[in-house]
Amino acid sequence: MKEIHRTIAWIDNEIRDKNTGSPDELAGKLKMSVRLLFYYIDMMKLLGAPIEFSQEENTFRYQKQGYFFNGFKWMEDSFSTNENSLPHNRA
Repeated sequence: MKEIHRTIAWIDNEIRDKNTGSPDELAGKLKMSVRLLFYYIDMMKLLGAPIEFSQEENTFRYQKQGYFFNGFKWMEDSFSTNENSLPHNRA
């Protein structure tokens, strides 16, 4: 279970940094298949994360500001309007 939380936290940081690259690139960074990556993305969506892929920016991104707390609970960041002030490494 810890590995799942760590993986979600890592994906969360990459998304907030807008540094995922394409699904193939992110799966390569994580050393997993694209299919398994989408399993994690779907799991994150079920936990409440509004994730989309931007073809223009070539990265996954959140439609609303937020982050994963301890790699399993989605928290909306309603106090911040500046993307650069999002909390990092909270997992």
